[in-house]
Amino acid sequence: MNNNHVYDMLVVGGGPGGYTAALYAARSGLDTVVLEKLSAGGQMALTEQIDNYPGFENGIDGFSLAEKMQKQAERFGVRSEYAEVLRMDL
Repeated sequence: MNNNHVYDMLVVGGGPGGYTAALYAARSGLDTVVLEKLSAGGQMALTEQIDNYPGFENGIDGFSLAEKMQKQAERFGVRSEYAEVLRMDL
């Protein structure tokens, strides 16, 4: 990650909530980055079958759904970085 770049919004965690927040921020014109420790989707990526998410009548595995969320957010300009956040000074 470029340490000199100042983003409008930084999202810690690339789970469903994180990518949803990032998507809305980017659609609103904010320069947004998502920091995720392991992979897109967070814990959801380890789930074999998700049957309660609208739009997938036969269900979908968590890893595939996470990839779709990440790609959709990146389509609006969200940047994804893999990093572990150890501390934040707000």
